[in-house]
Amino acid sequence: MLEDQGVGAFAPDPPAACGAPPPPDPVVADSARLRLAALRARAAARPASQSVNQLAETAVAGLIEDIRAVGAALASARSEHSGPLDALDVGAGLVVLCDLRAYIDGLEADLLGAAERVGLSWDVVAAIIGIPADEAQRRHRRLRGRPLPP
Repeated sequence: MLEDQGVGAFAPDPPAACGAPPPPDPVVADSARLRLAALRARAAARPASQSVNQLAETAVAGLIEDIRAVGAALASARSEHSGPLDALDVGAGLVVLCDLRAYIDGLEADLLGAAERVGLSWDVVAAIIGIPADEAQRRHRRLRGRPLPP
């Protein structure tokens, strides 16, 4: 943890210090979102993939609800007006967060595998995610070995 100079409290370590890639440039992230939105629209227009799209939408809706639930636990923990902090709520938030992380790690492993299949070099993948190429390869091997949550 780093001491936050503005309030004298501790702030979380930056992502790179925790082993996570740095966040992408906001302009690049917005461009990627637009591209994926167009891909999603094309996939939804294909009749053969309707059931796959419905399953994906259901899964995403569940993930969004999990994120909202964790946010509610945090908001309650931070609020002075919500009454006493409940350890079970905080614990439940941590469990759900761990489940989300496992799901996201599975998605990342699948995308890194897809990058290999479409012929992206590890140098290109590394440049995209902001880490060295050898670290990207190690990350893929590590993530690929994790079991996915049910």
